[in-house]
Amino acid sequence: ERYLTYLPHDGFNNQRIELENAIFLAWFLNRTLIIPPLLFFKGVAPIISQPYDKLYELLTRFMHPNDDFKNNNFEFCFSEDKTNCNFVLCFREDQSNCRIVSYTMYNWEELLDFAFLKQHIKYIHRQDFNLKYLLESLQIHHDKEVYNVTSDQAQYQQRYYDDPTSTIKLGKFKERVNLIDLSKRTEKLLHFGSVFSSIRIVRELPESKKIWNKLINELLPNNPKMINIVNGIIDRIGGTNSFIGVHARLGDGYFVKHQNEIVQELIKGIQKDFNHTDIKNDSACLPATIFLATDVERNHNSLQPFFQTFPCIYMLDDFNDLLESLKFLKNPKD
Repeated sequence: ERYLTYLPHDGFNNQRIELENAIFLAWFLNRTLIIPPLLFFKGVAPIISQPYDKLYELLTRFMHPNDDFKNNNFEFCFSEDKTNCNFVLCFREDQSNCRIVSYTMYNWEELLDFAFLKQHIKYIHRQDFNLKYLLESLQIHHDKEVYNVTSDQAQYQQRYYDDPTSTIKLGKFKERVNLIDLSKRTEKLLHFGSVFSSIRIVRELPESKKIWNKLINELLPNNPKMINIVNGIIDRIGGTNSFIGVHARLGDGYFVKHQNEIVQELIKGIQKDFNHTDIKNDSACLPATIFLATDVERNHNSLQPFFQTFPCIYMLDDFNDLLESLKFLKNPKD
């Protein structure tokens, strides 16, 4: 049996994109996927994209399953302008900008519907980031049995192509890798670093497009408690097809510096797409009732043009009574 794995980083959505890409790679390369745990951080995720060796060092040093959640802390150095330490670890106690972030690790299969995986690939779950233990569990005893796919000297180092005759350019990526070449590797384990980016894999072959569309349409949240909360919110808003969902990431990284442009683009997009759409709605809420998912408070300055443009907007904190059950959710590993 031959295996494939990768290293996660950043927040939930970026890790989800990595998982989707890894599933596709495992399918195309006909390898068993070793799935790392989902990393949940309280606040900004300190584990960001890094070169392979450095990312492994961070994950190995700090990401440990622990029976005592109080001990699950990640210590890192944070600078708002990113000029001093840029999220590097605090190795010295005298750093005034040191921050402690709590985290937990979760099994993806507890959150997402894995029916697609069960039909199309083999997979196993990884519980930690101890490389030595991983190799021992796979009965790998020689370095030659592991192929490190990504040197990752740049955040967007490699772009993967399913069709070796593709003429699509690298874009922001540095290096082209044809998946047909990786499929010929005989090592027991193909180990990737980051596989993040929704455009990292170029899919042009008909079967690749078919399997990818099936994957992204079926790998959906299926946690019963969360589904019940979502259904309750939908009912209160007016039911399915009575509103549109808008995601506005404004609170961290690149997005902080471009808040106003992001909001204006959202406004223009909604006005263009929905002004002439026959959507079940009260006339006072034209062009549409909106559920706004964002990482800033509703009174944030950047959101005010959005609220002024659209009269009927709901946010998660409008449904706090439905969220009570989340307070009692506990990771069995903590």
